[in-house]
Amino acid sequence: MRALADGVLFEFGDSRQQGLALRSQIVHWQAQLRMLFLTRIALWKYRVQLPGFELPKPVATAQQEFDDRLAKVLDGMADRMEARASEGAENFRSSVGSLDRTIQSYYSGTSNEMVTAQFGAFLSLSHRIEDLTLSLDMEMAAAGQAAQPGHKHPR
Repeated sequence: MRALADGVLFEFGDSRQQGLALRSQIVHWQAQLRMLFLTRIALWKYRVQLPGFELPKPVATAQQEFDDRLAKVLDGMADRMEARASEGAENFRSSVGSLDRTIQSYYSGTSNEMVTAQFGAFLSLSHRIEDLTLSLDMEMAAAGQAAQPGHKHPR
């Protein structure tokens, strides 16, 4: 990613300034994207049910729905980077909440300590992905609005 961003430095022409501005944003977002990727890999272990990362069927189904919503948000971000219309992450805000509720209802007769012990890391990773995704989506939306013609930069 860094190599592609650095390639913009050697481009010239009418779109150079726009390319440099986009490069600056991508370099800024790189740490968040890296953290999102690493967190997603950690959650992937639950998705494929590796030993020690097994989820009950209802929770696994809720995780798949969470993953599908996440994929749509990430696709939307990519579309906006390509200047194509897309929806934002508004529908993603309740994804982890839905996952929480599924776990709580599945383990309704179990103590909170046991649920936390079994699903603490899973929920923590899910919350982290939600926070990273929403933050990145807001930053990308703001950058997209700032890049629109006629937009006045605040001084």
